[in-house]
Amino acid sequence: MKIAIVDDHRSEQDKLYQSIERWAKQKNGDVSVRTFDSGELFSRHLGSERYDVVFMDIMMDGRSGIETARMLRGVSIETLLVFITTSPEFMPQAFPCHAFDYVIKPYTDERLFYVLDEALRALNKSGEYIEVTSDRQHIKLSLGDILYGLSYSNYCEIHTKSTVLKIRISFTELSAMLAPYPSFAVVGRGAIVNFENISHISNLACMMVNGDRVPVSRRRIKETEQAFYDWQFKKMLSKG
Repeated sequence: MKIAIVDDHRSEQDKLYQSIERWAKQKNGDVSVRTFDSGELFSRHLGSERYDVVFMDIMMDGRSGIETARMLRGVSIETLLVFITTSPEFMPQAFPCHAFDYVIKPYTDERLFYVLDEALRALNKSGEYIEVTSDRQHIKLSLGDILYGLSYSNYCEIHTKSTVLKIRISFTELSAMLAPYPSFAVVGRGAIVNFENISHISNLACMMVNGDRVPVSRRRIKETEQAFYDWQFKKMLSKG
């Protein structure tokens, strides 16, 4: 697991670094950690370095953690982002950055170990997939890569983080294939989205983390908004 710590206080960096080392020793895991003293410094390395997990302090001198997180999302939507701060008041701003977790200072090893355990589980979960056929090719499609699916007259399109797949399948079949996974929801006639990859919902549309806009039917907008917020809330509660 490749981890970055972005915090402008060296003492906080050291505390987090040592906690991660203790967790890695307990797990006998292969973990590498790099520290950054500012959002600006971290941003300069975004093009050349990729991380599995980024621990980001929100209140930093210069570029804030929220601003830095937005830049991170412009480069990578796969990286697990964990905000660390002294106050919960910034949580609404953290949601559009697609934060994996939100840790309040001061924290214990127990709290941090839980976050790391969940991160490891999420990274391993990327192995879950569905099988589809596109252009006569059999494809194993990672669930975490799916943004949304759309239905057309005699086929469906699956939009992923890297491509768009056209598959000869009915929307009923596609939605049934994704129904066992709670992060997927039908938001309109012939449209299904992955809550994992939604930034926010506004103006009768799901705004995806890659900038795409998926319309939500007026009939479904209230239940879609409620389902998304419930899903976010349950996800946060499960992380303690």
